Amino acid sequence: QKGRLIFTFTSLAYAVKKGVDKGPGKPPIEGMEKLADLAHKHDIPVTWLTDVTTGTAMKDKIDGWHKKFGDDIGASVRGLNDRDALKVLFAWSEVNIVESGHDINETKTAKSLDYSAIWGSCWEQDGVDGISDKGTPWGLFYVSDENYKIPALKGKGPVSFEWTARDLLKSLHSGRPTIYSCDPNDVARAGLCSGEDISYLQTFFDNYIRNIANNKFVFFQQQQESHEMQYDGKIFTVYNQEDIDETAKILDSFFTYVKSFGDLVEYKTLPEAMQLYNNNFNETEPSVMLFDDVPVKEIPLWYGRQNRTRGPWPTTLLYYDKECQLAFIEGKFEPILIRDYIHNRQVIDPRHYSIAYEEKPSVKIDIPWRPVELTEIPVEIEANKEIPYGVTFWYDYNRYKIKNVDGAELIGPIENKVALLRLNLRKGMNKIVIHLEKQ
Repeated sequence: QKGRLIFTFTSLAYAVKKGVDKGPGKPPIEGMEKLADLAHKHDIPVTWLTDVTTGTAMKDKIDGWHKKFGDDIGASVRGLNDRDALKVLFAWSEVNIVESGHDINETKTAKSLDYSAIWGSCWEQDGVDGISDKGTPWGLFYVSDENYKIPALKGKGPVSFEWTARDLLKSLHSGRPTIYSCDPNDVARAGLCSGEDISYLQTFFDNYIRNIANNKFVFFQQQQESHEMQYDGKIFTVYNQEDIDETAKILDSFFTYVKSFGDLVEYKTLPEAMQLYNNNFNETEPSVMLFDDVPVKEIPLWYGRQNRTRGPWPTTLLYYDKECQLAFIEGKFEPILIRDYIHNRQVIDPRHYSIAYEEKPSVKIDIPWRPVELTEIPVEIEANKEIPYGVTFWYDYNRYKIKNVDGAELIGPIENKVALLRLNLRKGMNKIVIHLEKQ
């Protein structure tokens, strides 16, 4: 195994207001205690994204959780300007992480208030809850000063954290990332998991675990709102008690499953994960993730709304670095998705950084028709503009070894079945040669 999976559990824990209430709101005390009990039972620390009202009400509890389990805090978007007050309340915390407001001036605002990380980007999400972060990378990256959705092209920046990890394959192909997330309410509402059956979440997590072989770190973020874990029929009404009890069962079972992987998984707060990223990477670290599709239960029509939400879909390789995001399906050379972060850096991008159809390069693989032993595979890619790009070779690398590649960076072979060749195309003809030898 090459790397490790870094698991974080976060809870939005802010005071809830109802209707025209102009007061400070009511802290979700019961919900926080329920989530703390669930996570701490498995020795998993919680990062509480909170405000001064809730922090004041829960100070003794959070202090105790920090001392015993390593819990930490950040600011919710409702507590955006509370950093100094929260640092006084919790002198042991840097309070250096803030919840995303999904706002054009996100990075500038966070930096002006001295935050080092922004939590809450929503990979592939388009319109749900008023959030359209489609086009952003998954996991962690150094966010650009000019656009909170994409990586900085040079060096570091504030670290961007994903809201909640998604099933990358199903989210991409279905266009419904809010069905295929590790948020327990998402999978329960869609009928994919229940208190008695979390098999979908398990196979989802398996796809993340397998990719530690290809990455130094794989980051898996999970989140559950505190106010969604309590019900009083007045202020806290998002879920009824039956739903809350089921959510608790799903989380408990999932934590048990994650813990079964032993030393392959490390449990960190958001500030610890941010520090790990800063210590290891001087620029946004590339991420390469190979996912298989798994069968799932029928999704209710009223929730799925589309016939294409269930698949089946082909094995998919997903990749990003500071310059682009690419996706490939098994057996196909060219990417099915190309997001160009170099040439389009607008915050509001109607194509979500994907290149237009007419800009797609033409790929020619020079392979003879007759059955001969291949030692060289020439690839010609004609482009009508400069563009970050890649091609994949799905091959049996137990039979053949790649000696070297001319004209592109080799990533892989991954699981001995796919190699990614990454290059920045120049306008005109671009040539790659893959040199093979038989094993």
